[in-house]
Amino acid sequence: MRLKIAGGCVYDPAQGWQGEVRDLFVSEGRMAPSLAQVDRILDAAGKAVLPGGVDLRAPLAGLGQDFLRLRGWVPTPAALGEAYALLGYTHVHEPFLTLATAGYVHRELAALPLVDTSASLVVNLRDLDLYLAAGDRLAEVGQTLRALLTGTRSLNLRVAEPFVRYRQGHYGHRTMKTEKALEVLTELAREEDLPLVLEAGPEVLRAGLPEPRAVHLASLGGALAEDGLVDAALRLLEAGATGDLGLSPLDRGAGVAVKVDLGWFEPLIYGAPPDKARVRRTLSLALGYAGEGLAFSAAGPVPVVQDYPLLFSWLGDRAARRRALGMDLGPRQYSPTEFVWATRTLPARLLGLPDRGHLRPGARADLGIFDLPEAPEHWGHLCRCRTLLKAGTAVVEDFQVVQPRAAKATYFRNTEAEPTRLLGEVCQFYSLRPENLRVAEALGGPWVEL
Repeated sequence: MRLKIAGGCVYDPAQGWQGEVRDLFVSEGRMAPSLAQVDRILDAAGKAVLPGGVDLRAPLAGLGQDFLRLRGWVPTPAALGEAYALLGYTHVHEPFLTLATAGYVHRELAALPLVDTSASLVVNLRDLDLYLAAGDRLAEVGQTLRALLTGTRSLNLRVAEPFVRYRQGHYGHRTMKTEKALEVLTELAREEDLPLVLEAGPEVLRAGLPEPRAVHLASLGGALAEDGLVDAALRLLEAGATGDLGLSPLDRGAGVAVKVDLGWFEPLIYGAPPDKARVRRTLSLALGYAGEGLAFSAAGPVPVVQDYPLLFSWLGDRAARRRALGMDLGPRQYSPTEFVWATRTLPARLLGLPDRGHLRPGARADLGIFDLPEAPEHWGHLCRCRTLLKAGTAVVEDFQVVQPRAAKATYFRNTEAEPTRLLGEVCQFYSLRPENLRVAEALGGPWVEL
């Protein structure tokens, strides 16, 4: 179908558009430069037009969430997909897929309607400790990780624990401290050209990064355990690192902490109450950084998409911050352009989705039409999508989902890497045998290779 979106105030920082009134055109699901004839005209006069949202860190399908869903602490997949669409999102990224849970995670993602999905493969450095320490096997490690990335149908690699520790004393010689692990990971990302994400923690910020541009720092808010770490995070961002916020609501605790063993040194904890001081520090980081390397994200291992309007308001409305925290964190308020950059343009770039997060001709026609706020300070409330197009098809109209079975896909990176001898050494146990790690096509999808 050929569409014309007429007279909207278009915000697209990738093209320097900051609310200029212009017409946009869609043909065959893609943005087009211009069309002489169209099949439908969408009147966007007096309304904001934005690219479709991309959630960089959306914990929607991790192990243990089905238990929380039974307790009523986590919405159903149908409710989550609809909530994202009504906010104007078209792509969400699950951060916690592991070798042992890849099939489970992809089944959960396949149950999520309306939005496209992808996932990070969490790498446990204990599986590679001797090979990382050897130094001369980094090329083989890189090839192995690429093979695992493709086999588990993941989009990038993530390290949740940038260290190697053992509780058993006789494994002491295999310990790798955070500083050494960060040095090795940086070299691995740079030399082997691996898409590497670090879940930020206090130890990462204290140690610093040998080469900040080599990795992405996820969920920075969770790392801000003390005030001095805000400055440490700012220094890394200003040195060229990219990161995402990890902002959390103040009342989103399940009341009872649920621990999930993912094979890490420490279990993943669901339901831990939020820390008001960390929320304040996270907002201080968001408002104190003026560059282009910081994306929006929510904190924690469970979805809080229902709280996004509140979190957006804290970024865009000084008065909302004052009401929530009881203090003034300064006059800065995110502009519409900064909001689009942090929730659309930068996340799409970081995930390697070149045709998302902008509205250039040739981009996939994912865009949302929103009512313009009455006052500039209300830009933080830009969260009720009036019309959402996904690949040129309207899935939301007049604030209602009209295509609940809209086409969706799961994106993964096909590295075409061959299995290595190291892969066989790592996968010594039955559950981690290479043939058991590959995610069968029927377990998820439809699939799109990058």
